[in-house]
Amino acid sequence: MELIFFGEGWLGELLDAAVVPSEIKDVVRDRLREREASASPGLQKEWKTIDGLLGKGRIGEALERAMHAVSGSVKDLREALGDKSAALEKPFSPFLVKEREIKRILHPREDIHELARSEDDLDALTALELINDARRLLASWGAGVWGRRPAKLIWRLEEDLKELRRMQAELAEEETFEEEDFQRQMRLADRLATMATRFARDLYELHLLNARNREVRLRFELLWKQVAELLDEENFKAASQEAYHILEEAFQTARLGGGDLLEMVDILYESFTDPENLRVTVDRLAASRRDRDLALSPDEERESVTYIHTALRDMGLLEATG
Repeated sequence: MELIFFGEGWLGELLDAAVVPSEIKDVVRDRLREREASASPGLQKEWKTIDGLLGKGRIGEALERAMHAVSGSVKDLREALGDKSAALEKPFSPFLVKEREIKRILHPREDIHELARSEDDLDALTALELINDARRLLASWGAGVWGRRPAKLIWRLEEDLKELRRMQAELAEEETFEEEDFQRQMRLADRLATMATRFARDLYELHLLNARNREVRLRFELLWKQVAELLDEENFKAASQEAYHILEEAFQTARLGGGDLLEMVDILYESFTDPENLRVTVDRLAASRRDRDLALSPDEERESVTYIHTALRDMGLLEATG
């Protein structure tokens, strides 16, 4: 468990991320509240329109409106921040949106309008991802584009991340002490691991809320379409490997990727309908990736797809039938 909590994997990335100072967050969040009260139609109503477009399958129009919603807010926020406006390109909540995602939204690709008008599935996947990046960025700034419950959870996660950073620093200081302080170090490490586990479960809860957003569900349905086609062709090995890749991407979307996938399944054990079979599936597919000579039977490959589908359904990303 040590590696997942100390320096590697999902938590290390979050602890190491540069975070905007609290005073700048306050300015941005206050300005967005003021803007929401005076603007017409306002970001909340605009995102209801975007959700409606997604419900009708009009992904390109939804993308254009999402990008416009961000750009309009950014113009106002830059005026509020003045010479500190560069802070908008840094994460307010690194567990919510990463710096590279922020830059991708604030400096969109030149062919964004062509992307919005494309009918290609790969372009649709990109567009859906960008829409959710935009939603999460606005939510990190305090905009009500996602509802009240996520807003409360985001605040709690921000406070817990501060505490985790403080505890990590305290543990690093303890490591310079003499050997007789070993027991104290172990107690600190245990406290950090316990809090990190709670933090992971809260992140998972935030993910479940994000998975209710249409663009997230649509994206994973498109991703799973390839698995379904491989199953129809009875290419079970390719289907299981593709399913495993989608499961990895699901954890990345939840900000719980980058570490050992089996460890993360264990941390979230009670969140899954069939955790034991999921553990077996993750273990054997990971092993077959490491060792090309380790072949699984067609039945094992097919079962793996079934168990991963169940896990993705538990994560709110797929419908009950696959």
